[in-house]
Amino acid sequence: MEVVMKKRMIIFAGVFFILEVLVYYWYQLPALNIWSLDFWIFFLQSAGLAWILLALFGSKSAVQKVTKVSGRQRQVETYHFSAIRLPTYLTWLGRIWLLIVVALMGLTVINSHIFRAKDYAQVITVKDADFKADFPNTDVSKLALLDRASAEKIGDTYLGTIDKVSQFGISDDYRQITIGQQPFRVSPLEYKNFWKWLSNHKDGIGYYVKVNQTTGKAELAKLSKAMHYSDSEYLMNDTMRHLRFQYPTTIFGKPSFEVDDEGNPYYIATIYQPRFGLSSNDPIGAIVLDAVTGESKKYDLANIPDWVDRVYSASNVISRVDDHYTYQNGFWNTVFSQTGVKNTTDSYNYISIGSDIYLYTGITSATADSSNLGFILVNMRTREITNYKLASATETAAQKSAEGEVQEKGYKATAPSLVKLADKAYYLVSLKDDAGLVKSYALVDAEDYQQVLVNNDIATLISQVSGVDASSLTGLANTSNGEGTEQTENITGKVEALGSQMIGGSTIYYIQSGGKIYKVKATEDSIDQLPFIKVGDRFAGQLDKKNYLKNFTIIRE
Repeated sequence: MEVVMKKRMIIFAGVFFILEVLVYYWYQLPALNIWSLDFWIFFLQSAGLAWILLALFGSKSAVQKVTKVSGRQRQVETYHFSAIRLPTYLTWLGRIWLLIVVALMGLTVINSHIFRAKDYAQVITVKDADFKADFPNTDVSKLALLDRASAEKIGDTYLGTIDKVSQFGISDDYRQITIGQQPFRVSPLEYKNFWKWLSNHKDGIGYYVKVNQTTGKAELAKLSKAMHYSDSEYLMNDTMRHLRFQYPTTIFGKPSFEVDDEGNPYYIATIYQPRFGLSSNDPIGAIVLDAVTGESKKYDLANIPDWVDRVYSASNVISRVDDHYTYQNGFWNTVFSQTGVKNTTDSYNYISIGSDIYLYTGITSATADSSNLGFILVNMRTREITNYKLASATETAAQKSAEGEVQEKGYKATAPSLVKLADKAYYLVSLKDDAGLVKSYALVDAEDYQQVLVNNDIATLISQVSGVDASSLTGLANTSNGEGTEQTENITGKVEALGSQMIGGSTIYYIQSGGKIYKVKATEDSIDQLPFIKVGDRFAGQLDKKNYLKNFTIIRE
């Protein structure tokens, strides 16, 4: 009986161990690579669990049978755990486990900033330039006016135009990329939950949202072939799990959604390699995953396709820049004298130059409060870094200055975009009300942040400073005001859902009716009842090719 009991407990322990290891790997998906810290965490917790189970159920004295005599002189057999006397091999395995832990901790300390500060400082190379002489003048036709939150508001209004709207949501990715040298934010649809996935995964995901950040125009792009690999998939079609089983030893980050210039969907996973011991991962390439077929291909940094916009993450770029400017004179200098120590500011944003996405952030001294020494511009595909020297205000100071100009309205400034207009540096910020709607725009002189221009119309504001025609920033042709002679279609319907968004200084109303979404631009010629339109109202208008209703009227019954 004792032998049978012990065998059962050993079998139970073995099954428990195997299940724990499989479940951990299924969800955590560590790279099976000795240079991956995640691998060592996986290995040590698995080895530690195995050691504990062997100690409990594999030791000779772990489980003992005890025979007792009851009050009626009957023998009663029971089992209990006694003090464990470890066999020699388990003692040595435990010591080896502890030795590995100590070695990993030592490796981490030796490769920390304390001992290798100057090595961290030399990971990147920064080219110095003069802002006024070398920074390109901003192409106003490519200004990314919409921030992430505004892009989400616009994109979400288009979900109601698809079939099975109750089955899908829009992913919160809204990743900024360039398509045809225009700044867009793109995000795929996703299954709302497991049960929605169960009902629809065979058909796949047939749409993604893209929002033009300059014009504010959004599109629910229909794919010729549906996506069967995404972050909202379960089982083997989850992007991270699919790639992990294809590349079990490769260290890579979370895949991110992008589309190429033809609108084909892909997921991009950056490949990493630690620079110092097991820490300080740095990109060495990327995996490009076709979201439709599941086919993937690895590229080194030099051969990544040109349409891929984001290889380096913002966190990687900013940490490298901080290391470069913080540890030039060693670690202890950052603690005591802080000679020459510089840091990036708390704010950063993205701008489009040509077909590439650039991250910019201010650079300031360690003791500065509201002044920058210049700007860092980083190509997010190549990590080419340029420091443009210019004494200026920090982004936070510019935001506060813009808010001060409209303090009576209580508007909040978004993270600023750096622009160069008429050879001067400005911070362009959107001013939002409590509902998150853009109500106005401000240009803050970067060199003298007390000089602020505010206007409800972005085109007028830009033209006021640059002297160039910026009417394209509204993203709307004159025909959206009811002018022009293009062909139109008479539309009548009933308001089923309603939303609004400020674009280019004008309020755009989004009306859902009959499974479609129509747009109405508020102008001085609009009917007085437009701001009071509500769900259930009937309406009529003429639909132009840009999906705007001209001559919009509300039908009173």
